[in-house]
Amino acid sequence: MKFKSIKWITPAILVACTLMLACEKEKEIVATWNEAGSEENYARLRIVHAAPNFRSLTGVPDSINIFVNGQKLNGTRLSYGGVFPGQSTNNYAVLPPGAYDVKISVGGVVNTDSIPVATLRFTLAEKTNYSFVITDSVLNARRDSSRIFVRDSFPEPIIGRIGLRFIHAMNDTVGKRVDVWSTRRNNYLYTAVLPGTVSSFGIQPFIDVSDTLIVRRAGTTTELARFNNIIFANTRVYTIYLRGNVALTTGTKARSLSFYANK
Repeated sequence: MKFKSIKWITPAILVACTLMLACEKEKEIVATWNEAGSEENYARLRIVHAAPNFRSLTGVPDSINIFVNGQKLNGTRLSYGGVFPGQSTNNYAVLPPGAYDVKISVGGVVNTDSIPVATLRFTLAEKTNYSFVITDSVLNARRDSSRIFVRDSFPEPIIGRIGLRFIHAMNDTVGKRVDVWSTRRNNYLYTAVLPGTVSSFGIQPFIDVSDTLIVRRAGTTTELARFNNIIFANTRVYTIYLRGNVALTTGTKARSLSFYANK
């Protein structure tokens, strides 16, 4: 699914916005989230902050709020590497189906919606799960074609199996590819994956021991990132994703592998 429109705010305008903070109260959170997904006919949304260069691209802090149709969705601000509603549970924000303006905003002193960074328009269908992965591309008009907003159409694994998907959200060199190696399986899970790619969910065997996943430059043994001692639970579904700046090997924004649970 593609977004229908996007608006851009330059750093100069963002600075001006801080001087005109409205004195209105913070809007109420209208979305709910739970593990059971009891709102059977509702849409469900997961948000991942994977934009390492957010600050340099926008000129504002990279701890953000998400507003849907003008109302704040998240609780505390979402910082780089954060997942809302949560990483390890199968929580999603639950919303009525329909069309939404989803705004990425940096809060001001009085009004949490005072500095809009980007506004995107998309439609959520009933009984459907979605992931919105915020990358550098969503903030850079020159690369807005690679925004990551996808349906989470995952399988129902039987006992002894898990569901798994891979998202390449790292700020990588154009045209370069990566492989993902599993030490426990002694095999590649994904090969020759381009930046901005989202794989389909697939069924993998459940292994009742911790695994180490290694991201390598495609076709080589050059390691880019790894996740040591990762443990997946039986019959659950997960998304593993590569994030960060390919040029950085240390620090918060360095290239790294992470995950979140879909079910």
